[in-house]
Amino acid sequence: MFNLDDLPDFLLVEILCRIPQKWAVQCMCVSKRWYGLVSDPYFVGRFLRLQSDNQVPINTYFLFTNPKNKRKLFFDVWEKEPKRTIDLSLLSFLPPFQEPPAVSVNTRGGEPIVVGEYNDLLLCCATTWFQRDYYICNPYTKQWDALPHPPQCHKSIRVGFICDPYYNTTSTTSTIFQLNAEYRYSVVRLIPEFPGYENSSSSQFKAQIFSSETGKWTESVVLSPRSFRFDNLACNAGVACNGMLYWWSAAHADDGTFIIGLDPYSNNSSSTGGDHNKYYLRFIDKPENEDGYIDLVGVCNREGCLRMCLLGSYGNISVFDFKDDQVVDSAAAGKWCLVGETSMYPFFLEKLTREGRWVDKFMGLAFDPINEDKIYLEWDQHIFVLDIRLGLSWEGWEPPCSFSPILVGRVAFPVVLQWWPTPVTRHKWTSSSSNRVPEGHGGPRTRSSTRKRPRSQNRRFLIAEIKMKIS
Repeated sequence: MFNLDDLPDFLLVEILCRIPQKWAVQCMCVSKRWYGLVSDPYFVGRFLRLQSDNQVPINTYFLFTNPKNKRKLFFDVWEKEPKRTIDLSLLSFLPPFQEPPAVSVNTRGGEPIVVGEYNDLLLCCATTWFQRDYYICNPYTKQWDALPHPPQCHKSIRVGFICDPYYNTTSTTSTIFQLNAEYRYSVVRLIPEFPGYENSSSSQFKAQIFSSETGKWTESVVLSPRSFRFDNLACNAGVACNGMLYWWSAAHADDGTFIIGLDPYSNNSSSTGGDHNKYYLRFIDKPENEDGYIDLVGVCNREGCLRMCLLGSYGNISVFDFKDDQVVDSAAAGKWCLVGETSMYPFFLEKLTREGRWVDKFMGLAFDPINEDKIYLEWDQHIFVLDIRLGLSWEGWEPPCSFSPILVGRVAFPVVLQWWPTPVTRHKWTSSSSNRVPEGHGGPRTRSSTRKRPRSQNRRFLIAEIKMKIS
């Protein structure tokens, strides 16, 4: 009788790295031997090489938060055509989603939210206001890790999440994958200099930064070369691009329309004030002589540069890429390059003709992380796909909620499923129960698992599936 456990390690590895990723990840739950083989860097590198050779596409989906009930998340998978939205408590494995909403005034109902993403990792918080409890998680493997509490709790902040990639590629005669098992990440919280006076212009603000390298939060006063109103930073979830986090100003801000960027790893000098730290800070103004305001900022994957969606009058939409040159005195010396532009005005007229009502309120949700020519918009309580090079080539559908009431914050987060999921490592600053992985997912099982199927039954089930795949 054929028994996989009778095979030598190198042959078993060659078999397991040829099955789909979902099954390969679950193989870590079969036995200690299989866990050791699949979690070994050699296996991961071999698996990545085969995915590259077979040109396996990288999948992505969008995670949308529900402004009416933040415990209800829903997502969409995009292939050749968009699929209908699916109600799903995707983050139900996190403690804040398992517990009833808090009734404390300081937490405003305790509604868990997504506040940042990087590839397949998410930064989540237990509350919308007075944020304190943060979690790094991979929704695919359901691994998670709790961060220590920040030094202070404030009602309104701007937060960002930046991370190193789990693996890098080098192209010579053949593709070589280099794993970054000790990848670093940072969580950045921007806070006004004087909380409660966000509507006052100031040339400095506070930055609370958590570093995975130290496992600690630090708080510093950051000096800005330009004064601005903190409440004019419309986006409370920053965008990571080329080692920096970016936030942008609100529509028609009285101190101009701009993008502000901060490098959380650049604190290498201090002023005489002691708590004034010199972080690499930059301001990028919108293109000169351009009408409109910044509605969306993202990353151009092809060029690896910053991308911006500018909304003008009469429904005009323009997309620009920022070509970096150099930075002088914290001012970006690059230039904006127009990628494409179109107008939604004909659709406004069509709706007026068809339904007798004029609707010109719309907002950008996200840039597609795979197809950089596509943008996702919310208009008239529907989500649309816009191709900035081909014009308005879109299909719209109605989500289970409207995004129009959202005034501050991102509501759409693109999650890129890598060829191999980024592991969430248990760190010394958390308890032993902070990295629980439900049974059937990558990582060791714990007593807290709610699934009741015996280990032997799981083992037989997985091995039977693998035999079917290789037969």
